[in-house]
Amino acid sequence: MNKKIALLLLCCTIPFFTACSKAIDILLQDEEDVTMTTTLTEEPNETNTDIKIPESKALSASFSPTDLFSTTLFKDDPALLQFAKKVEKQVAQFEEHFEVSYTGKLDFEDFEVQLNDLNNLITFVDPYTAGYFLYYEWSAWETDNGYSVELSIQYLTDAKKEKKVDQYVETFANQYITKDMTDFDRAKVINDYVVQLATYTEQGSTEGQSVFELINEETAVCQAYALLTYRLLVASNLDAKYVYGYSEDQLHAWNLVQVNGNWYHLDTTWNDVAPTEPFTISYEYFLVNDEKLSQDHLWANENYFAATSNAYDFMHDMWYANTVDNVIYYNSMSDSTVYSYDLTTNEHKQISATACYYLVTDQQSIYCSDYDNAGYLTKINVQDGSEEVLFEDEVLNLNIQDGILYYETLDGSMHQQNL
Repeated sequence: MNKKIALLLLCCTIPFFTACSKAIDILLQDEEDVTMTTTLTEEPNETNTDIKIPESKALSASFSPTDLFSTTLFKDDPALLQFAKKVEKQVAQFEEHFEVSYTGKLDFEDFEVQLNDLNNLITFVDPYTAGYFLYYEWSAWETDNGYSVELSIQYLTDAKKEKKVDQYVETFANQYITKDMTDFDRAKVINDYVVQLATYTEQGSTEGQSVFELINEETAVCQAYALLTYRLLVASNLDAKYVYGYSEDQLHAWNLVQVNGNWYHLDTTWNDVAPTEPFTISYEYFLVNDEKLSQDHLWANENYFAATSNAYDFMHDMWYANTVDNVIYYNSMSDSTVYSYDLTTNEHKQISATACYYLVTDQQSIYCSDYDNAGYLTKINVQDGSEEVLFEDEVLNLNIQDGILYYETLDGSMHQQNL
């Protein structure tokens, strides 16, 4: 007969990535300086010496990888992995109350630690299912050959919502992924799509945690960014992993993806430069190796494949990037001027020495905020680099839809111009 020796109750809210914050990742002159810049109409050609670059992330000095769950526990105690799989199977069905047994070698004190970290434990069984968690309670007692655990779980999402997520992912793959696309092309399409879709905020219906919120409300924090990216990568026939660790002294999530046989990190959250710049795409954290990512991210290396290739380092200089056909037009973070990169010939070309931000492109021209000319709306010919000022005021958040150029001025007014 099983002997009940203790009843321990833990009320666990899952704060895992609520803490994952997204700063306004822009270094620019302060608001007063911006206003001053737009009033310099008497000398519009005066060079703006302020260089606008994404803010560097801080290494997580308050944490270390030893603070994270290590999959070496699964190797030392396979029964813990089996326990996690049994829990995940119930979670995948959105079961709210169930009992699971554990027959491994952990003593109760060590097992209790894992119960308190249940979300992270099942992340390595199925990261997407682990993202369902909102809140749980557990009670545990000794049995003849281990422990029995009774769980009560509340969820961020439900089966009906997740069916819509499944349909959304399938539609994406059918619409954007073709058989002739390379691994690189697939990864880039997914990075661009998630970055353009999402606005970083903790204010949504699930505080930015769920993929359903991301596709339904287009708001999220890093957990939902990384989970949607994971689903889209897998649906696009790319091997992918969900990674969690630390960045900027806070918990953070991103992905690993295999491209042409090599593993790379992909952080769509940090490639989405700022909530105030909804159309900005960066590639600073696109197909990154361990060495580069470790400058501002921490993770338990033993849990994941090593990323050692630097084949795509040339992408990390690109931000305010806009792709037309097979050409990426971008502002260079190294010298703050405009380049193109031809994906078919692998050729870089400087188009203009202008510091060109918020750029968008059609077939023949780049439209941007010229920070060498007080942020005026400027048109640049992609063939010869010639420039034309279209609007003598500082503009931002440019976007082209259906042949119309949309842009914003510092007073918050929206403008449009036929192309």
